[in-house]
Amino acid sequence: MNNLTYYINGQFIKSKDAKIAFQDGGFQRGNAIFESIRFRNNTLFHVKKHLQRLRYGLNYLEFNLEKKDKELIDLMVLTINKNSLKSGILNLMVSSNFDINNPLNSIINLYISIREIKSIDHEPVKVIFLNEWDFPILRFRNSIKINSYAGNIKGLVTAKKKNAFDAVFFNQEKQITEATMRNIFFIKNELIITPPLSLGILPGITRNLILELCGEHGYDYKEKIIKFDEIGDMDEAFLTSSSYGVIPCYWKGWLNQNKKTKKIKKLLDNKLLKEV
Repeated sequence: MNNLTYYINGQFIKSKDAKIAFQDGGFQRGNAIFESIRFRNNTLFHVKKHLQRLRYGLNYLEFNLEKKDKELIDLMVLTINKNSLKSGILNLMVSSNFDINNPLNSIINLYISIREIKSIDHEPVKVIFLNEWDFPILRFRNSIKINSYAGNIKGLVTAKKKNAFDAVFFNQEKQITEATMRNIFFIKNELIITPPLSLGILPGITRNLILELCGEHGYDYKEKIIKFDEIGDMDEAFLTSSSYGVIPCYWKGWLNQNKKTKKIKKLLDNKLLKEV
C-alpha cells in the first residue's frame, strides 16, 4: 500500500513525507532496537511479550524511553487506526541520537510504522544454507533485537539470487543457528528440535510460542545442537516468525514430509484466532 501513516516522535506523518534526522544513531551506527508485531484489526498479537523483550533491550542500551507500555500500545493501535490496513506487521523502533563528541547527550527517538504481509505463493518454501562467517552476523546479546542487520540482509539477498525464500546460517562449528530473520525447527522421528539460545540466536516470540504449544499438546521437543551434516537425516523442517507463523521449508536434494508441521501450523493459527 502506498502513502501509509507513520508515527515519528510525537507526530503522525504520511510515509512519503517521513524523514529521519541525520544525527539519528540508528541511521548512523545501527544504535537502535525494534520489534515487529503482527496485527489484525486492532489486535496486536502477543504485544506484552514483544514489549518485554523491548524493555530488556532499552535497559541494556541505557535508552531512557519515558513512555510506559500502555502508552506505547495506545500509540500503536492509533497508528493502525489511521491506516486502512486491516492486518499486517507493525514495526516499533527506538533509537538514540549520536554525537561522537558528546555521546552522553542522547535524545531518544520513537518510530512506529506498519506494512502489509506479502502472501507466500506456495509451501514448502526453498531455503539455502550459508556459513555465517562470510556474513557480518552480530551475536552478542541474543535477547536484543538491534538494528544492525547488514549480515542478515546480505544473506537474504544471497538467498533470493538463488531463487530461495530464505537462508539458514551455520557457525564455525558447523552448527545450525537460525535463518536471516526467522528461527528454524526440525522434526526427526516425531521429536521437534530447534537450536538452543546458547548459540546466540534470537529468542523469537513465535519460536517460544511453538515450544509452549508443544508442551501443552504433549509433543516431544528439545533444544539441541544440530550439525550441518545431520540435516539430511531430518524428516521435516519449518521456519517461524511473527509475520508468517509457521513456514514449512525444504532444500535442494531433500524433501519435507510436512506431516507434523501442518499440525503445528494449525495449532498456532488457532491460537492466534482466539486472540482476535
